[in-house]
Amino acid sequence: MASLQSLPADLPLRLTSFFRKFPPHLYSAKATGMTIPLTKKAAKLAAEARSAPGVSKAVQAQPINYSLPPTPESSNDTPDVDVKTVEPQTTSSPATTKPAKQHLNPFLPRKIFTTGKWRGPQYGLRIQADLVKLARKYGVEELLPIGPKSTAFKQQRLIEHGLRIRGTGEGQQVKGHKWERTQGARLEKRRQAMENMPALISEWKSKGHGRGWKKFPKRNA
Repeated sequence: MASLQSLPADLPLRLTSFFRKFPPHLYSAKATGMTIPLTKKAAKLAAEARSAPGVSKAVQAQPINYSLPPTPESSNDTPDVDVKTVEPQTTSSPATTKPAKQHLNPFLPRKIFTTGKWRGPQYGLRIQADLVKLARKYGVEELLPIGPKSTAFKQQRLIEHGLRIRGTGEGQQVKGHKWERTQGARLEKRRQAMENMPALISEWKSKGHGRGWKKFPKRNA
């Protein structure tokens, strides 16, 4: 995973400061594998699930990943070493165990269940858009956290929902004027009348050139 040392040297100060505050190996979309729901209702439910007390307690209950110093028993290259003797639960007490730090996405809001209120994202949409534009320019957009201004989210939303403009979907039409909405039916009626014109003329002549004729066309047809 990308680290601060592996980042390009020509990055602007704004991006380097952001990556120093939010390391890519902890917050990037590539590292977390996180996706954003495309609708507001689904996004609200997902945010509540992320900030749920049960989920946070489960995360805090996990022990911190650390490596034990080498011991004389573990340094011996014997094949029958008992692995269970170096468990961190036996050497650490509940008072000294610290909860694991939660790496919250700075581009997404979260709900505080103790107060029932929502806390907005750490970076607003305008700043997110500026960061995404800078990262896209230098080719490091995948190292940013996922957000509503990211290119991947916009492309996925465009594929699933289209332009979201009324009348541009399949089987839809823009309202327009009344004559535009009825133009297709009127042209089709005129075409059929022109095709049936020879039979109409013959019927007109056979009935005495209009005596008792009631099939006169309307003026607005």
